Amino acid sequence: MHQTSPVRVRSLAKFFFEGDRKFFVKGATYGPFKPDPAGAYLGTPAQARRDLQQMRELGINVARVYHLPPLWFLDSCAEAGVHVLITLPWAKHVEFLVRAKTRREIVQAVRKAVAEHAGHPAIFGYLVGNEIPTTMVRWLGVRRVTEFLETLIRVGREEDPNVLFSYASYPPTEYLLPQNVDFYCFNVYLHDQRDFEKYLLRLQNLAEEKPLMLGEFGMDTIRHSEEEQAEMLSWHVDSVVRCGLAGTIFFAWTDEWYTGEAEITDWMFGLVRRDRTPKQSFFSLQKKLGQDDASLPHRDLPRTPFVSVIVCSYNGGKTLGECLESLGKINYPAYEAILVDDGSTDGTLEIAARFPNVRYIRQRNLGLSAARNAGAAAAKGEVLAYTDSDCMADPDWLYYLIGTLVSGDYAGVGGPNVSPPAENWVQACVAAAPGGPSHVLLTDTVAEHIPGCNMAFYRWAFDTVGGFDTEYHKAGDDVDFCWRLQQEGHVIAFSPTAIVWHHRRFTLGAFRKQQAGYGEAESMLRFKHLIFFGPTGSAKWRGQIYGSPRFSWFINRPIIYHGVFGEGFFQSIYPTPQSEIANYVSSVEWFALTLFLFGLGIFLPILRIVPYLMLGGTLCVALSYMLRARIEPKFDTVAARLLVMFLAFAQPLVRGWNRYFTWLEFKRTPRGVIGTHEKMPPGGAGRGNLRRRIYWSEEGVERNALLKSIFQLLEEEGWSYSADTGWKEWDIQIYGNFFWSIILQTVTEYHGGPKCLTRVRLSCRFVTTTVIINLLIVAMLIYRYLNSSGLELRILIAYAIFLLFLGTRARRLKRRAAEIVDVAAYRLGLQRIRKNRPVDGDR
Repeated sequence: MHQTSPVRVRSLAKFFFEGDRKFFVKGATYGPFKPDPAGAYLGTPAQARRDLQQMRELGINVARVYHLPPLWFLDSCAEAGVHVLITLPWAKHVEFLVRAKTRREIVQAVRKAVAEHAGHPAIFGYLVGNEIPTTMVRWLGVRRVTEFLETLIRVGREEDPNVLFSYASYPPTEYLLPQNVDFYCFNVYLHDQRDFEKYLLRLQNLAEEKPLMLGEFGMDTIRHSEEEQAEMLSWHVDSVVRCGLAGTIFFAWTDEWYTGEAEITDWMFGLVRRDRTPKQSFFSLQKKLGQDDASLPHRDLPRTPFVSVIVCSYNGGKTLGECLESLGKINYPAYEAILVDDGSTDGTLEIAARFPNVRYIRQRNLGLSAARNAGAAAAKGEVLAYTDSDCMADPDWLYYLIGTLVSGDYAGVGGPNVSPPAENWVQACVAAAPGGPSHVLLTDTVAEHIPGCNMAFYRWAFDTVGGFDTEYHKAGDDVDFCWRLQQEGHVIAFSPTAIVWHHRRFTLGAFRKQQAGYGEAESMLRFKHLIFFGPTGSAKWRGQIYGSPRFSWFINRPIIYHGVFGEGFFQSIYPTPQSEIANYVSSVEWFALTLFLFGLGIFLPILRIVPYLMLGGTLCVALSYMLRARIEPKFDTVAARLLVMFLAFAQPLVRGWNRYFTWLEFKRTPRGVIGTHEKMPPGGAGRGNLRRRIYWSEEGVERNALLKSIFQLLEEEGWSYSADTGWKEWDIQIYGNFFWSIILQTVTEYHGGPKCLTRVRLSCRFVTTTVIINLLIVAMLIYRYLNSSGLELRILIAYAIFLLFLGTRARRLKRRAAEIVDVAAYRLGLQRIRKNRPVDGDR
């Protein structure tokens, strides 16, 4: 039990640290109690000292208070070894943003409160607000409220930069996510463990690379028994640890509670009663929490398979020593470490010799995939875990990684890779630039892709897909492996707290080299996985990309579910999808077209404005990244943001150039595959109404079977398509040609017994290319009109012919899509009908 002043706690990635040791928050809310004559809401000093002593016996290391505490209370906490999390109260139930005077008063109150106790060692941090009513947020505007909270945090940090700052949100305002917090804090009361854990994992993804902790959680022992409270708080601790949170705060320490100028007697959430006698939950938590602030209250994993940790390195000596040293500190009972030296010419051999517990394998330089396969061949483990030589594993990396893997029917699992603090401003800019390794999530727990520096798979899953494809020498093997594993019907999980510290590329030259390797990998991936790539050759992910900077058109407007009249209890936030237009205007193809039109404009004055507009669009994308980049505060300067803008401008160009350079070496999709887009499916299909198709089944063959048959046929014919991931209004989008795509929707009517009728609707949709081309043409026409007496008839006729050409291409594509659907239905034995009569020639 601590009897000295606490050391200041800092946040780093997903954890808190006290000095060099992790600090897991085991907190309890304290007060408010009936105020004393001085206006303090924390009782008497003598009672507070007794409470703090009893809290330390329980294992509590943080007390959350709801008013600015007096100095004697902070001194008592420092003496007891308890940190204090202070919630700063202000009038959040009124229109606090409407009047400038009200805003100023709140800001000054926060500034004064933080300044009063600045530097006190007992202070853990400040919460600049607590549970702003959801209807008030909706009334004032989510963006305005978020920016005001960020202002309060900035003001508080000016007065005391050495403590932590956050805001205590709750499910109805899940979307209030100030970007300058040190950690995210949510008050969550869910009494079902499964729902509780699912929601925590969702919050973990919203928190991204910052710690997540719970600000309140408890159970009333008037409406529930003390036994129920003890059981729930016990599994609560297990769930918090399992989901990788940085801590939790129990509501409340005692049943004694005073609020709204009255004693509260009809709620009893305390761990102890009013007379401070412990409830049953006190003793159950005492066993869970322990007295060591640095240790997690680990639960035993249901199974601890033997893990082979494989590190592949080629001339990675600069960071290899740190990597291998971190592997020796992992808190997991059964694992081995293997280093595969892929023909390095630096000091890798000498570094490996310093770590006798690491098995060393050397091979000639065959590439990353071959090295990973060599490590798997030498491994003894049931699970193969991979990281890179420029990564440092967190001590609890395998605990969280394997804990997630064994918790469900998963073939593999991955986690985030986090940049350590930058050493200079260039490193900080590279870390903030787009294009780094990221994970892609289909749900809060299921991944489409996990980066190769932080992934683990069962050996049986590795053998199922035949290991890594050795055609990939630099990058892309992890993407290929994940896609092949999912195509076999297996699921990859994601563990948000199984982190590795990943040194980003140290120099601009190294960053350029990395992006060039990614471009080559994309070209190779497109060779095998045509359906996952768009027209320009860049990947089209089904899931949401995390862990990398996101583009937005200056004003980030996420999708928020508010509920009816804005009163939903769980008001969820969903990020806006990646902008296809932004991908186009920042691509190397767009830039090449800009240069071409610039040269053409020398001879054709009508075109001169077009390349400037195109370049402006490209610069807008880079400018958006610059404005929204998250650069470490000490390196956040004008020069740093300009460098991020340059990197955001250059990154897709470098990657795209190398993608095309690889194609020039004939590492590309064969023309035979591409040509299938122009081939007609067999049979006399595609007649009749091209917008709607109707199919009858006497045997219960409904839309899901038809969709599966369509998928199979599309892949056989080499079509590129996207399938609904749960967020679309369509079932399939078929990318048919340069100008159009086809949207396919289905519905099945059930007519008694196995009889059913399936309707298919086909509609054309512009692809982004068509939109951009038409906008450019219209801009040219307007420019011509404004700089001349009018528009020549031949120009309008030419544009009309172009529009007619587009319409012809659309109808041709829709006919082909109808043929695909007809053939897919024919394979299933479905009978196509028209106006309730079978079509001649159909079965």
